[in-house]
Amino acid sequence: MVSHQDHICWGKADPNHHPHELQVCRLSAAYPRSQRPAITGISFSIHCGHTLAVMGPNGAGKSTLLNVLAGMMPIADGQVLWDGRPLHDTRREVAWLPQRSMVDHSFPITVRRLVEMGRYPALGCWRSIGEHDVSIVDKALRTLQIEALQHRQIAELSGGQLQRAFLARALAQEAHILLLDEPFTGLDDPGVRALGILLGELAREGRLVVASYHDVKSASEYFDDTLLLNREQLAFGKSAEVLSSHNLNRAYGAVH
Repeated sequence: MVSHQDHICWGKADPNHHPHELQVCRLSAAYPRSQRPAITGISFSIHCGHTLAVMGPNGAGKSTLLNVLAGMMPIADGQVLWDGRPLHDTRREVAWLPQRSMVDHSFPITVRRLVEMGRYPALGCWRSIGEHDVSIVDKALRTLQIEALQHRQIAELSGGQLQRAFLARALAQEAHILLLDEPFTGLDDPGVRALGILLGELAREGRLVVASYHDVKSASEYFDDTLLLNREQLAFGKSAEVLSSHNLNRAYGAVH
């Protein structure tokens, strides 16, 4: 991992930097086909350097929120700001990691080529991969400890290895915000713990990690803060405080 003093963008440390802030203000979004409200009136703010769990029962709007933040669903009302500017004006600073079920594992691409895709937003239409880009890809592979896997096809990877490959792609993009939709699904207990620790390390380097999560018992172990949803915002704040019996009963009912 890089030095704690580096505010990501590897090697571009600024001792006078201020933490970037994600501000979500009265955000509402609707399902595209039916236009029924999916989430309503979501408001919170959080700085980079933190991990945020988005929690709630099935159908609560967790994926919808992540899709809106990723620019994959339109905003019906409200706004999302990153360091005071509309988030979608700074698209290169956002990396979205889809659910594993949405990934075509049979697609013929190696781990290294997948990670190289993280450089495409910086390259534009005409530039090819250069020495600087190769260096960043190498560091992303090394940071995620998957150098030995770089020439394997993604179809050959385990669930945990695939998640690391997609995280390496996000690091190669030099994104500040990492959005992960159900990243722990399908992982065994050691895999969940390894990924949880890794996300914390990535946040401490200066990124904001936002992930949907299900396990209320371990959320406070891996996530600094929690946003609890059920179509609307029920609670936001430090995970240990948000995940109280009272709030969980409101979100999930008496049994959770």
